[in-house]
Amino acid sequence: MKKLEHLSVLTISGDDSSEFLQGQMTQSTDILDDQQIHLTSFCNPQGRVIATALIQLWNEAYHLIVSSDLIDDLGNHLSRYILRSKVIISKNEINVFGIHKKDASDIVNTDNQSLRSLANDNERFVLLSNEYKGKDTISKEDWILEDIKNGIPIINKINSLEYIPQMINLDHLEGISFSKGCYTGQEVIARVQHRGKVKQRLYRIEAKTDKVFTPKDEIEQIGKKVGNVLISSLNNNNCDALAVINVLKKYENLTINGVELKIESFFNSQ
Repeated sequence: MKKLEHLSVLTISGDDSSEFLQGQMTQSTDILDDQQIHLTSFCNPQGRVIATALIQLWNEAYHLIVSSDLIDDLGNHLSRYILRSKVIISKNEINVFGIHKKDASDIVNTDNQSLRSLANDNERFVLLSNEYKGKDTISKEDWILEDIKNGIPIINKINSLEYIPQMINLDHLEGISFSKGCYTGQEVIARVQHRGKVKQRLYRIEAKTDKVFTPKDEIEQIGKKVGNVLISSLNNNNCDALAVINVLKKYENLTINGVELKIESFFNSQ
């Protein structure tokens, strides 16, 4: 039985939790009653992403699934905005499992465990449980590889505060609500959206190498830096990765440390 040890859960509860989250994250709480797990992000006032999260409403509380190395940073950030709100922020010790769709039908939702599909990948489910004893779980390595294939950017500590949400495609992944009220960083994010120009975007890259790229490795085009790696995973003799790269006229001659790259866009335009 393999847990997704790179992910941890931060729980937001209390009478004012919905209103509180509406003022802090890019996603809207209004869509969180559909039995799926949605992508969101939390930003600083300058619109830079502190953390991305998978969020769900369960047992009258909101559960944020975030990179384990950012759970304290995100909790501390959110705590500064509680003021007099009736909100409790707590680290949840519940286990996070990845489940394939074909194995999900045998798992029952209870008050003590929650199984939800990903809104951005309906072939995968997230199971929150301290009771599950099954063996059919997805390994951390395979989960990250599927995130890469589907363009799902889970920010970790080394990439925190580096990007605005549009740079990691959250607008295309329905991780931003442009119709709800104000939230921290909203002014910058809305301004970028209205201008319609994003200078960097998230791409999938692939290279024939047995060495894994590390976050923030530089991507070059004929000696000029044009981007950085976000997350990567080895897949046989290939390294697959997500990278934030400048919007270019031509995506040719891209390399990392001299290793040639193949690049794939997740959509056709900005």
